[in-house]
Amino acid sequence: MTLDRRSFLKFGTALTAGALLEPLLSPLAQAVSPDITHGSRTQKKIALTFHGAGSTTFANSLLDILKSTSTPATVFAIGAWLKANPTMATKIVDGGHDIGNHTMNHFQMKTLNAAKVKSEIAGCAAELKSLIGNHGAFFRPSGTQYSTALIRQTALKYGYSRCISYDVDSHDYQDPGKAAVIKNVMANIKGGSIVSLHFGHKNTVEALPTLLSELHSAGYTPVTITQLIGKI
Repeated sequence: MTLDRRSFLKFGTALTAGALLEPLLSPLAQAVSPDITHGSRTQKKIALTFHGAGSTTFANSLLDILKSTSTPATVFAIGAWLKANPTMATKIVDGGHDIGNHTMNHFQMKTLNAAKVKSEIAGCAAELKSLIGNHGAFFRPSGTQYSTALIRQTALKYGYSRCISYDVDSHDYQDPGKAAVIKNVMANIKGGSIVSLHFGHKNTVEALPTLLSELHSAGYTPVTITQLIGKI
């Protein structure tokens, strides 16, 4: 792609390297819509999504709470974590939850070159396939709430047609305490919301029973991402 001097001056400083790169990454990246941040706002269904990594003690405690309350959820698992804890993938799926790809090593994906983005997505996809027989239903990039054209294009090549983001951040990864996790969710929840939570934090375990109770009291029904938005 080339620009003559007149065209360059016309776009001025607004023409960044990123803007020049976007057309080069298409057509695959431009063929998909932006990230999915929520489902339909017309119903009070919401999706609790967990970043799958960290202490398996906390992960098992959270899965036990979800099981005892018959709460379906979605886990975006990190490939290296699955490789180190190979029974977790089956436990998640057998519990009736969705499982998705959250990259192999949880790097800051916006900082990676194309080859590294590819290896991060492909690595976790391969790990999931070896453990559960498929690459997982969905993909969420690591280290960023939103994807880029490069991330979307690469994810699409590995069978993930949309990237899953979220519109409610519990900030549980900052370990703010049980009350703050609950407040962060309940103050921002809406019909169709996708909530970001994490396995590897004690305050998430402590908050989840009360959070589920408050969600139900407010009329919200937790579902999987598949149940919220359908298969994509």
